Amino acid sequence: MHDYEKLMRAAESAENPELIQNTLNTLFKKIETLKERLEQVSKTPENGEVVKEKLAELTELRHGMDELTERMQREYIISPELHTIIGALDTLAEAGDLNALILEGEPGTGKTQLAYSLVGKELQEGRNSCLIHIRVKETTVAQDLLYTVDDVRRLSDSQAKSIMPEPIRKQAADWKRKILQGEIGVRDEGYREFRETMDEVMVLGEGTKDLDYRNYIDLGPLGEAVVQSAKGKKVWLVFDEIEKGREELMTGLLDEIEHLQFSIPEIGRELVGVKENLRIIVTTNPEDSDKIPDAFRRRCLYHYMQYPRAKEMGNIVALRFPGMNQRLLDYALSVFYAYHNHENIEKKPSTPELISWIGLLLKEYKDEVPENLLNGTIEPPFLSTLLKHKDDLSLRVSIENLKVREEVELRKDELPLFVDRAFTSEHVYKLHDNFSLYSEQENLQSFYAKLDSAGVSYVTPTFEEYEEYEDGEYITKHNTVDFFRIVSPGFECLGGEYYNIPEDYIRLFADKLSQQAKAVEEDCDFERVEKSTADFVFGYVNIDG
Repeated sequence: MHDYEKLMRAAESAENPELIQNTLNTLFKKIETLKERLEQVSKTPENGEVVKEKLAELTELRHGMDELTERMQREYIISPELHTIIGALDTLAEAGDLNALILEGEPGTGKTQLAYSLVGKELQEGRNSCLIHIRVKETTVAQDLLYTVDDVRRLSDSQAKSIMPEPIRKQAADWKRKILQGEIGVRDEGYREFRETMDEVMVLGEGTKDLDYRNYIDLGPLGEAVVQSAKGKKVWLVFDEIEKGREELMTGLLDEIEHLQFSIPEIGRELVGVKENLRIIVTTNPEDSDKIPDAFRRRCLYHYMQYPRAKEMGNIVALRFPGMNQRLLDYALSVFYAYHNHENIEKKPSTPELISWIGLLLKEYKDEVPENLLNGTIEPPFLSTLLKHKDDLSLRVSIENLKVREEVELRKDELPLFVDRAFTSEHVYKLHDNFSLYSEQENLQSFYAKLDSAGVSYVTPTFEEYEEYEDGEYITKHNTVDFFRIVSPGFECLGGEYYNIPEDYIRLFADKLSQQAKAVEEDCDFERVEKSTADFVFGYVNIDG
């Protein structure tokens, strides 16, 4: 088996080969199981549709293995803000509280890749982790994510039993034909009534144990996550682009995500997971994120992933193409952002398309980059790799404008994230520094109680005790190990003690805020200037006290 040997050799060179090899062995065993099922159902012509379905499942699994091994090895640049929210997710999940995070952002911001990279890192560290990836579709049903019953195979097996009365066998064959041809679904009321009749008949025969439902239950991805979490494995469960699903899907998932338990009536069994071992990442795109019901949002943390600016994107590209010619990189980023930010663009190019385009540029200009390319004398080559819409290919942007745009992007990068948010929000504030002081914790207890009453989730600071010799004696002091953090849905940490606070909660924090970050366009007198560029002055002003 060539693919197996190739992957195993790659695993042997990893830092923790045993874990990776065990994972690969498990995946290949699943593939072999699918092959056996294919052989069973392909013996008769009427099972052609089943064969196609199983082949598609087999192909998807093989594709998933390739994607799993490749994506988990990618390096990932995580922002301080995202690092904070992941830390908060871990803290809350380990306490049995919130264990889900909604990541919103444009395509290409790395929402899904985050989970792959986190699991890859944990496996390298020797942790017992796994990733389950659900690509949500309009047809996705919450029940199927928990488990499905392979009724078609059970019908086939029942026909093969000699104890089955001939009239029942004929009906079973007729129902199977209708299911395979798509005339009905397995939840059809008439079929369910027939299945009950067939079950009663089978109870009278000796073949019942062979047709036991336990042999025909297939756990769905959410069901598998519940089972694996109960076994002590840390599971990262990704619901990719959840807004593509119907509202019934999200409302149907609420109880399962909240309590991590579900029953399988066919076998009289209830499965219960361990919330502390499960992390749920829900990704959504900005244009459709309003489709996520409020009841679902209340059970999740939230983080908006800004699209990388030129400097950040340059670091991402450098991971994929180390040693790339700097002038060619500057040129590529200039062209990319000109189209990405163009007001008339039909489909914005995203990070994967940029990576593919740069790959072609490097192949074409591996020896020397022509000056007429860099100065904009000729049009950018291979644009059909970057742009995916006919009208977008007709857009033209001069290289002079690109350079100006790039310089503005780089100047913005010099400013903190909370300043950037100040241009789009009026609710960016800095909390008092005393939240993370050991000496202030007793005084803060009444305020923590107010947060509890208001339903605001937070993480109290942790401290490390040490002794210091002063004036002839040892004095006990405390270092702050982990700082105070608000981790409630709707609050966004912008670095340090800065937060984007929902308007309804500002009054709750009234005496705990030291500053407000606000964009002031008119000229004003600065009490203190921290940083300035050609476009911005970052400092402190007094506005209405």
